[in-house]
Amino acid sequence: MRKILAGYYLIWALLSCPVFGSEITYSSVNPFVGGSSIEGEGLLLKGEIEPGDYQRLLKIIRANPDRFWQSKGIVLASPGGDIQEALKIARFVKGTYTPVFVGKATGPCVSACFFIYATAARREAATETIGIHRPYVHPQHLNSLTPRQAEALQKELLKQARSYLAELLVPTNIIDKMFQRASTEVYWLSDDEIEEQLGRRPPWYEQFLIARCGLDKSLEKRYFKGYDQALLDRLVEVNNCGNRLSLPEAQAFLKTELKKSAKP
Repeated sequence: MRKILAGYYLIWALLSCPVFGSEITYSSVNPFVGGSSIEGEGLLLKGEIEPGDYQRLLKIIRANPDRFWQSKGIVLASPGGDIQEALKIARFVKGTYTPVFVGKATGPCVSACFFIYATAARREAATETIGIHRPYVHPQHLNSLTPRQAEALQKELLKQARSYLAELLVPTNIIDKMFQRASTEVYWLSDDEIEEQLGRRPPWYEQFLIARCGLDKSLEKRYFKGYDQALLDRLVEVNNCGNRLSLPEAQAFLKTELKKSAKP
């Protein structure tokens, strides 16, 4: 219990940046502790990911960019959906260095949602909230296709999905478990797979923080064994350093995406 509570303290202390489906809205709901709120707000992506969601996300951000930068992060609570749309959102998360969070209070992140989670430079998830299975083509994309065209599209989709996960350095055993399961089956990642194999950061960002911000993994592990204010303060300092260094690239990326989406 002490480890769980320590994780919650760290998660919300570290949030400093900016879900999409049937509902994309700002929310102060704490995804990790039911019935509680956070200081500030985060973007909540809740529901099935559908074609057009990425443009809906950009529309919300365009209405008030400062609110996006001041928000805590993205809370993912999606059962999955269109993999092509999820990859657009995933690339946005990567380009803006937006942290993502998955908790039982708001709901799990399954299927195509996993691509968004795995992309993030900073990510936190509670036990049994990350589910994976083989990606599939959204029915909307199959309406006018012949069986042969549908087969070709599905093959190309799976090829791109596997390549994308490998590029992210997602462990091979996790990728294999995903592609071994049909779209009607779900494999729930274990604590070890979430915390140790995937990690709270991708390898490249972890090394970046070690080199530029003095991240000490041993101190982080000590913190998660039991809450300690001094360790928390040090981890927050490291996180803020990473935010400062990534902000110029993140702002440039968002500016470009908003400009492209505004074109008729």
